[in-house]
Order: sequence, then structure tokens, then C-alpha cells
Amino acid sequence: MATPSAMLLLIAVAVGTVAAQIQSPYPVLNITKGAPLPVLAELKPDASGWVTLNMQPATIVGPGDNTTQGDPYIVYTGRTYNQELIAGMIRHVQGDTLRLRVCNNLTAHMETTTSEFDPDYAKHTQPMTTGGISVFKDINILANHLHGFYGSMGTDSPPCDPMPEGGPCYRGDNIFADIEPGQCAYYQYDFPLIASPGALWLHPHHHGSSSVQTHTATVPVLLDVNPSGGLDPLSSESCIAANMKEFFPADNSNEIILHIQSFMFAVYTEASQNIQNATGPIDDGYITNVVGALPGDALCCSGPEKLDDGSGGTTWENSGDTGPDAGDSFSNLPFYTSGVNADFVTVNGAYQPVINMEAGKVYRWVLVEAAIMKWVHLGFDKPGCVMGIVSRDANYLHTIPRLAESLVLVAANRIELLIQCDAGTYQLQSGTNKTFTQDPGCGSSHCDVYQQPIVATIEVAETSGALPTPADPFGSCTPALPPYLQDLRDPFLTAAHRNEIIPSTGNTGLMNFTNPQEPGPPSSACALNGMTYQDMNAMQEIIGELHELSLWNINVHPYHHHTQPFQIISLPGGVDSDLNNGSWRVGDWADTLELPNIGFQAIVRWIPGPVEITGTGYAVLHCHILPHEDEGCMMKTHLLEKAYMPDPKPTGAHSQGGKAGLTIMVLVLAAALIGVPVFLYKKKKAKKAAETDALISTQYEAARTQSTGV
Repeated sequence: MATPSAMLLLIAVAVGTVAAQIQSPYPVLNITKGAPLPVLAELKPDASGWVTLNMQPATIVGPGDNTTQGDPYIVYTGRTYNQELIAGMIRHVQGDTLRLRVCNNLTAHMETTTSEFDPDYAKHTQPMTTGGISVFKDINILANHLHGFYGSMGTDSPPCDPMPEGGPCYRGDNIFADIEPGQCAYYQYDFPLIASPGALWLHPHHHGSSSVQTHTATVPVLLDVNPSGGLDPLSSESCIAANMKEFFPADNSNEIILHIQSFMFAVYTEASQNIQNATGPIDDGYITNVVGALPGDALCCSGPEKLDDGSGGTTWENSGDTGPDAGDSFSNLPFYTSGVNADFVTVNGAYQPVINMEAGKVYRWVLVEAAIMKWVHLGFDKPGCVMGIVSRDANYLHTIPRLAESLVLVAANRIELLIQCDAGTYQLQSGTNKTFTQDPGCGSSHCDVYQQPIVATIEVAETSGALPTPADPFGSCTPALPPYLQDLRDPFLTAAHRNEIIPSTGNTGLMNFTNPQEPGPPSSACALNGMTYQDMNAMQEIIGELHELSLWNINVHPYHHHTQPFQIISLPGGVDSDLNNGSWRVGDWADTLELPNIGFQAIVRWIPGPVEITGTGYAVLHCHILPHEDEGCMMKTHLLEKAYMPDPKPTGAHSQGGKAGLTIMVLVLAAALIGVPVFLYKKKKAKKAAETDALISTQYEAARTQSTGV
């Protein structure tokens, strides 16, 4: 791997009609504009059975040519997987095992932007008395997360089978395992046969550097139905009668993957918006400011300057450097920005790509919002396309598909949908629909919806005999859902005991992303009930017990829960309506939830387990504005088979999982007893998966009847 001390390569990069001379010791990756949508190559395991992701630097260029203010233009050296804009995609089926090798090929010794040699790029920041672990830090230390994975957390799991050579191995999603520069770590992800199929994604998750690394290092993972005994949502009598499977061919021939990334390099005219404080930028959304909080990062910038090409030469307006100090940028590596325009989204690594479709054909889009913070509200510039949502965050809706005129995706969301269009040309846009708008009361960038008139162009070719797209070309059905997605809205499941987040205050079950103890409007920085992240004081999650949280101030802070999804029990008034079909509805399951500018509070429920699938151990919940997570808006969770009372800690309150009564225990103990023992009984998984679904439903109905007398 090339290092910054190696001889620089002079690379001529042709962008439009202008050739920009770029000096970089790393591969140069061009963001294309208006080209056909790139097809993500499937990452295959090597001869030993492991899929490998290498974190390495690469210099990203484009998509404009720096000759016009109309198009964004950046040159940014970031941390990537396999030195690609997107390394590829991974595909598995239920009951299968993903064996993943993640290697950190960054260096612990880098020349800084002031040409000094710094040996501490892999040195862990030591916790201080206040907030020591809640700062941007550890810039070249890596950790790994499979977002949306339903399974073991990997902290208390049995050993990998087989054990690899060359590094530690974690059987599950252990985000606490650091990967130092020059080291590799191995992960064994066992997908249950009853896991809901859909889209997941991989991204870095070391506390302190996740936002900077995830910005340019993400990989989509698709989990398909296993035809040999996996839970098939379309196998229900309702979906068979509706012939829904015709839209889900086994060869995925109508599938279009849309992996959305964001590049946030805007520099404000208003100087106060670019000021840094002790723990990070005031406006924490833009990557230039986030990285600016890490002094001397050789892979980015210590600026940048507005309209500064870093060379003292001409800019797009041929007037030389025009930044606030009219000088060159401070980075050893080139860094470009064309001001506020350098804030944009790409799809599959391309800017404004062209998606080719045929009239009269139903396609299945799989969208992954792999951004670190801002959200998109997608819609078309004109009528002619009909969309129907099938699943959110890899969790099928109770009735599919749900027709929607637009789509709301916040950072980390995934949506699978069916779409059919009449012949013609359409613009997929963000921020043009009036249902969800930018929050006028928030002055930070994380409240923004991307205002991009062209996210992608859809070219729909005429086909012989194609009829105009009807108002509902799909029909509808009730899919078969896995046991862990059983409906928890039933009145008999009243959560008399909730997760006790703030003991002795009476506010049990409260999770507030800003205020310390009581509900209310936003105030101060993002923190969970007034506390920043601590290694202690984990919120307990008890396997087999009903958990409920009242989430406050998620109008600007997306709530994400690791390991298991949650069901939305309550939304603000007016949100749960057909007008908001592109957003969330009461009863939906998700793993990331935000209510941009439409209300403060939501109530969610889930039942952890069964232990045969999830095991026990530690995970986290956090705000999925990843700069906020790095700054401490995160809480550790502890999955247990029974509750215990830890010793009180002076730095914050302990947490206690609440009991939901014998009825819930009967329900989920049934899941634990008859659920698929993924780790121990693989040869019998198919049969047990079917038994689980049937018997859980029987036990659930029996418990409900016993409780209600109906």
C-alpha cells in the first residue's frame, strides 16, 4: 500500500473538457455525472471462505470540472473500503453464514498537514474527567458494524467455527472490537432462517471516528429468501392468492440497487457557522468541519477555503483563490470545494446517474440511505410512475405494497419497493415534495433535507403492447412475518413496566435526545437523557420481556437500536395518515426512526430474543447522525436472560429492564423453546422455522384470549 512518504504520483484526471493536475499518492476515484447507473459487483469469498474489506485511503474527485459554479466539485482524500467509492455488494440467503474479514490498512504514522511526523494516529484518546470519550478522535482506528443484523452481538458468543488464522474472530456484531492499523479482525454472521429478508449495510463504528470513516466506506448487504426452508413472507395464503411472487423473480432480474451516499463539503459565507469548539464544530454536519476538529489530519484538510483549489492558481471564475483569507488551503493533499454547491448525494457512487427501465414492467428497487446524517425526501418531477413500499429496514409491512407518492429516508434507512412507469423521462428529486420540509427552527445542518433537483434520471423505454400504468399495478396481500415481528399493539400487551432510564424521577420509559429528564422542545446538544456515552450504566434488555420507550426530540435526531428492530406504537397526531405513506405508519417495524419537522415524540416496543438467536451481551442505541454518535449521543445496552441491579455509579443512573408480565413471558419463552437454534442445530433449521411461526402464533392468540376473555 502506498504511504504519504512515498513518491507522489502526478495524475492527470480528465473531467469534462478540463484536465486537473492532481498530486496524490493514492488511487484517484472519479465521481461520474449523468452516466448509466453503475451496477455494484458482488463481493465473493476467497478460497478460505472469507469476504475481505480493506480500509485504505483514496482520493475522490468530481463530479463537476471546477469551471462552473453550477456543479459541485471536490477533491477529497478519504478512508475507503478496497479503494473504491463503493467496494461492491454482498448477497446471502437466510440460514447462511457471512464470514467477513475487515482489515485496517491505514497507518499509525502519518505526515501531518504541517509536514510534521506524527506517530500517534492510532493512539487511543484517554478518557478525561468530563467527556473524554465523547470527542472526534482515534482517526485511523476502525471497528465494524452490520447495520440491521438480527442475531448475536458477538460479545458473549461462542467461538467462530471454524476459527480463522491471522486475527481475532467475533461470532456476531461486536462493535466494541477495535481494529488497529495493520491488523485484521474476523466476523461470523449467522443469519437465522426466520430472519426477515431485505437490505442491510456495513459501515465503520469506532466511537470517535465513525462519521469520518463511514462518509466514504459503506457496503450494502442483501439477505434473500432461502428456498430450502427459509421464512418466505410471500408464502402466505394471501400473497399466493395475489400472485405477488411474480414481482420477486428468483433470479432478481427486476432488481435495481440504489446505494445513496452523501458528500458534505459546504463552507458557509457566515464565518460563525464554521467555528470549531473544544469537542467539534458548532455545525456538526459537514465533513469539512468534523475533520477540522481533528488537528493535522493528513487525509483531509485543515481548512478548507471556499473556491480554493489549493494551488494558488485559477478557480472556476479565473480570479485566483477567493477564500476568506485568499490563501491556499492548508492540506498537503489537494482539497477542492465550490462553496455551498459541494453538498450533494450520489447513487452507487455516481452523480445524477441514468436508470434505464422499460414501460409495462414492474421493477423492485432496493434503496440504502448510507449517509452519515442528512435525510432525503424522494419523489418524481411529474406523474407517470407508481411506487409501492414492501419493507422498511428489512422488515416487511403488515400489508404490501403500500402505495406512496414519495419516500422519506433518514440516515441509515432502507426501503424495498415495487415500481412501474409509463414510457418517458423522469427526474428523481429530493426536497421538492411539500409533505416533509426542512425544519425552520433548527440552525444546524443535520436538520436539513437534501435539496437536489436531480438525484437520478429515469429513462423508461417504450415497449410493444405496454399499457398505461394503472393506479395500482401491484395488488396487495398480507405477508407471513417472522415471530419476532409479531404485532405488539394488542391492548392486552399493556407495558405496565417500561425500561427505567431515569430512576426516581417518575419518567420511566423516557428516552430524550436533548433534555435530561422531562419531555419538551429541543434544547442544548444531542445527549441521551442529558448524559453522553459511558462504558458503564448500560440499559438492560431482558430476553422475553416487553420493552417500551417514549422517544422525544427525534424530529432532528434519528433513533437507532442495534441487534433487533422495534415496532412503532404511537406517532404524533396527523403523522399516521395516508398523506404520509412515504414515511412511517403506526404498526411498522424499523431499526432507525426520525420525524423530520412533523413532531417530537414516538413510542416504540420490542421483545428481545430468543436467546438461541440473539445470545446475550452488549450493544448500543444512538442517534444515527454519526457526528452526534461520535460526540457521545449514544448509550450502551446489555441483553440479559434476567435482570440484575448493578452498583450505583456516580456519573449517571443505572438502567433496569421492566417486566411485562407472565403473558409476555409465555409468548416469548415459546419462541425461545421452539425458535431456530441457529448456532447449534443448523441441519434442522428449516423444519423448526416453520414450527416456530405456527406455534408462536398459536401461543400468542391463546395468551390474548386468556387475558381478554374473548
